[in-house]
Amino acid sequence: MNRTQVFWTMGLLALLAAGLWLLKPPAVKQPAGKVSKTLPAPGVRTVPVQAAAPLPMQPDLGVENEAASDLQRITRLLRDFRTIAGDNPIGSNAEIVEALSGDNPRQAKILPDELPRNSSGELVDRWGTPYFFHQLSRNSMEIRSAGPDRKMWTSDDVFTR
Repeated sequence: MNRTQVFWTMGLLALLAAGLWLLKPPAVKQPAGKVSKTLPAPGVRTVPVQAAAPLPMQPDLGVENEAASDLQRITRLLRDFRTIAGDNPIGSNAEIVEALSGDNPRQAKILPDELPRNSSGELVDRWGTPYFFHQLSRNSMEIRSAGPDRKMWTSDDVFTR
């Protein structure tokens, strides 16, 4: 290591040590009215908390969460494509699929075969509806799923940018 690297390394270590020294010990929360049978570790503060009311029943958001996860996966594929090609693929859903499948200047195949497609070669969501791709900029693309009602631009659409 040269002198500059040693200097920066020592400086970063000093900053890290100062940051750790300034941190306060974490608070241990205990329900109000309950007495701990064991004492907290030295330097640990205890903070009483009120018991929370039970939460109302939440609707099952599993499928919508899975749809959002699908969109995140496609977003990562587009990010990887941008890393290789320099910008987003352009065109319709089917043209974007072709570009991600190797029809690009670098002939990079990024799209896995297991992602669902329809007979037109378009990527489809878990309800069988083609995704809508809208290029917002060179580095940003909106991807929209029609959601469970299979109608685009309604309140149950799932999308990412």
